[in-house]
Amino acid sequence: MMSLWDALRMNMMISYQELVRTFPSMKDIDSEFVRYVASRANIGRQLNQRFIDSITPLVREAVQRSVSAMVVSGLSANAQIADETTTKEISEVTVTDTAIDLVDPDNPNIVTTPNERSLFEKIVSIIGANKDIQAKDTESYYGVLYQGKTNRWIVRYYDKKSRSSIQIPIELTPIAINEISRARLEHDGTRIYLDKPEDILRISGLILDAFQYVTNDENFKKKKNETT
Repeated sequence: MMSLWDALRMNMMISYQELVRTFPSMKDIDSEFVRYVASRANIGRQLNQRFIDSITPLVREAVQRSVSAMVVSGLSANAQIADETTTKEISEVTVTDTAIDLVDPDNPNIVTTPNERSLFEKIVSIIGANKDIQAKDTESYYGVLYQGKTNRWIVRYYDKKSRSSIQIPIELTPIAINEISRARLEHDGTRIYLDKPEDILRISGLILDAFQYVTNDENFKKKKNETT
């Protein structure tokens, strides 16, 4: 298999050969061309024929190297353009993916919306990416779970076109309601209404309280029946 460097050398050789075919004088550099190059170089000595003949190989090599350098520069520029194009295409695909609904292949009634995915990202940013938080979508709501356990849900998100809302597993006490009001959000005693997923950042304290609740095993121990 041809290496990248071998391919580059071959491309340079082909380009040089094409240039020579286009400009035959590039292959057999005449004395006038050498004289011109020497005069431009400000050598500071008499440019007689003997001297011209002695520097002709140097000029020929310099020309070949210059052509090679131009070819390499052109290839590098093309590679950079190709890389930028690829990066742009990947970015466009990424943007497109985040803006579409994702349908569960096993249940077409479960559709994960961009808002739901965005809400999950916001919750992770509040609680911490190092915590065992998982998302689970259902036909009724979008759940954010601790350790993937359905009974240890941190948030249930109802993404509706009319008005979206969330539920948290802790009681909306007067203190919690005051925090909701200070965040300029509304509630109905059970659900907290969000105009957009970013609104959940305004009640990060309640989300942390909900997380603390579901991580406490004491809250999930079955109560023993009282004996009489």
